[in-house]
Amino acid sequence: MHNDPAMPDLEQELIAVRGGRDASFFDLTSIDQLHESDIELVFDLARIFRAGKTAKLALCKGRSMVNAFFESSTRTQSSFDLAAKNLSMDTTNVGSGSATKKGESFLDTIETLGAYNVRVIVIRSAESGIPEVVARHVGASIVNAGDGWHEHPTQGLLDTLTMLDHFGSRDLTGRTVLAVGDIKHSRVFGSLVRAVNKLNGEVRVAAPETLIPDAVENFGVTRYHSVEEALNGVDVVYALRVQEERGAAGFVPTLREYSKTFGISERRLGLAKPHAILMHPGPVIRDIDVHSALVSRHPQSRILQQVENGMAIRKALLWLLAERYDGRRKLYTNL
Repeated sequence: MHNDPAMPDLEQELIAVRGGRDASFFDLTSIDQLHESDIELVFDLARIFRAGKTAKLALCKGRSMVNAFFESSTRTQSSFDLAAKNLSMDTTNVGSGSATKKGESFLDTIETLGAYNVRVIVIRSAESGIPEVVARHVGASIVNAGDGWHEHPTQGLLDTLTMLDHFGSRDLTGRTVLAVGDIKHSRVFGSLVRAVNKLNGEVRVAAPETLIPDAVENFGVTRYHSVEEALNGVDVVYALRVQEERGAAGFVPTLREYSKTFGISERRLGLAKPHAILMHPGPVIRDIDVHSALVSRHPQSRILQQVENGMAIRKALLWLLAERYDGRRKLYTNL
C-alpha cells in the first residue's frame, strides 16, 4: 500500500488551523444555529480540505456515519459518503426502501441507527422538520441533508464559501445575490437566504408569482417578476430548477414557457455586473434553468466549484461533529 508522505503534514495543518476550536452545535438542522465563529471555523477548515483533494486522512478513524436518505439523492449522498471515507470513517447507507416503507416511523428508524453507537447520522427526507425532531432523541449528531421545502444547510455553506472565495472577502457586505426560479419549493433557497443574510449580503428573488412563497419579504428579500430588471447590478446569479417532483410543474404553463421568461441565457447573464458569477445547486435542467453553454465551461460559471466545495464543507463539518476537543457529548431527551 502506497503511503503519501504529505498526509501527516496535511493533518497537522488542519489541526493547527482548527486550533483546538469546537463547533457551538451538536446537530446541524438549520443555518440559524450557526454563529459567526462557526461559519468562520468551517470555512477555514474547508479551504484546507479542498486543497488536499481526496487525500485519505485518519482524523476520524474509528468513527462511523450513516447516510439515512429517505429521499433519493446523487450529489449530496455521494458527497457525504466520500467526505466521510476520506476522513477514515466507516459508512453505511439507508435508502428509501428502508423499514419506513414497512410502516416504521422515522423516529424508530433513527433510534435504531443511533443504537449502533454511530457518531453522525445524515438525513434527507421529503417531509420538513424530520431532522430537527429526531435530533432530540438520539446521541448521534444529526445533519440535515435536505428536508422537504425547509432547508439544506450544507448547501447554504458551500454556496457562500464559493461566493466569498470568488470575491476574496470574509463577508458579503455590498454584494447582491439573485435567486431565479422555483423559490416556493426550494429548500436550497431556505438555507441560501439565511446564509447570505448572516454574511451581510442582499438577496433578490425573481420568479413567476406562482413560484414565490407568501410573505417571502419576511426573509428580507426583494421580489421581482421581471428577471431582466432583477439582474441589473447583481454579483451572483443563482438559478433554481422547477421542482417537478414536488408538484411545481403545475405552477407554470410549461417548462419551455418558463424558460423563455426566466431561464438564464448568456444575454440575460450579461445584464448582471460584468464579473458576476453563475451558480446552481444541481441537478441542472439544461436549456430550461440555464442555457447549456453556461453550465460548466463558461468563465462565469461556478457550478462545478460548488460541487468541489461541497465535499470540503462536509469534511470540515464531519470532523467537527465526530471529534470534539472539549470532550462534551450531546444531551438528548430519549423520550
